[in-house]
Amino acid sequence: MPYPKRRNFLLGDVGIRWLLRDEFTDTRAAGAVNGTPATPGPGTRTATETDGQFTIGGGVFNYPTQGTPAWGDLGLRYRDITVTRTAGRLLMWTENKTITGAPHGSLVMIGDDSGVVWDDVVDQLGLSMQAVVAVNTALGRTVLLDTVSIATAYQFVIVMRTTGSYYFIKGGAFTNWTLMWVSSTGATASGIVTLANYNAVGTVDSIRIPDALWLPQPAVFDGFSRANGPLGSSETTGPDSQGAPVRAWTANVGTWAIAGNVATCSALAGGLGFATVDTATINVLMQGTLTRAGNEVGIILRYVDADNYIRAIHDGTNMKLIKRVATVETDVISAVVALGAGVVVVVADGTAFSLYLNDAQVGATSTIADAALQTGTRQGMYSSNVGNTFDGFLVFPRGSGGEFAALNKWSN
Repeated sequence: MPYPKRRNFLLGDVGIRWLLRDEFTDTRAAGAVNGTPATPGPGTRTATETDGQFTIGGGVFNYPTQGTPAWGDLGLRYRDITVTRTAGRLLMWTENKTITGAPHGSLVMIGDDSGVVWDDVVDQLGLSMQAVVAVNTALGRTVLLDTVSIATAYQFVIVMRTTGSYYFIKGGAFTNWTLMWVSSTGATASGIVTLANYNAVGTVDSIRIPDALWLPQPAVFDGFSRANGPLGSSETTGPDSQGAPVRAWTANVGTWAIAGNVATCSALAGGLGFATVDTATINVLMQGTLTRAGNEVGIILRYVDADNYIRAIHDGTNMKLIKRVATVETDVISAVVALGAGVVVVVADGTAFSLYLNDAQVGATSTIADAALQTGTRQGMYSSNVGNTFDGFLVFPRGSGGEFAALNKWSN
């Protein structure tokens, strides 16, 4: 079922202004969508439907079966509205896909005026709903994210950054607004909103861009851009100049310091070093930007004590997710992959863990159900070589605690 409409949309929402808004509350027969105004607006629809025809009715936009699938045919654009990249700009929509199998993808994005393919020659940002939700943030970068269900309405939000975007989902098993991904690539200056389709069948309940700006608050952010010396505390502002709570670093094992705007374990203890901050949540999306000189380097999460924690490390050959329970260590994920740019991401949600390296998932989403690892709210850095360095550390709550409920203001 689609999400209910706001009853006062014809009069305008008190305190809310829109750059683009289409609730699809009009009725349009097949072949009669092109050139019609968004309801209640602003926005004008441009429909490409060579191989099938859209309809609007019952408060939803319907995209039907195609004879010969091709990206952008079917396609819906709002060419009269140019969206300029601004940190905090929101693109939001509600979608319900009603067909199974692959490939059945629909992509909502901000891109160039062709708006027809997944990897246009210009950088763009977008999100596709297939068997899993996938995000496209720049040419050649596709990250598979959360699993979604057929015949279930999901709300999606893309939040622009100066470079990159934040991606959120709500609906089905996602009771609260849930952060799926933080992208640091892609700097499209401007574009138009497009719904592109490849053989998917389903409905869109609304497409909206509020005039207001909003950015999520991280649980902790540290770029280590302060004077040389002890780690001290994390930064007061986040990666996009939003507010961030100040968290005190604890050097749990070894001696940690800042030197030349990077963090390093300058002295190991028993061949190891790790430092953590209390992020006040166990369900996180955490990212470490690091450089390896030798041995293991990575990020540590769900830290309880030196005998119970999880770490995501690269050992020079393999990228691994390792659990340590009562001193016993087990490889949960392990794959041969080059460290490359060294951006490691772990998404931890209850007992489910996904590991990524440089925007590509490593292995499959795996389960860690040990009771000892379900309470630790400390996350941090891990190293077993004094030459390893950390250029950045970022943790966001996943959203299970309702941390992103502010999005309801524009989505309900």
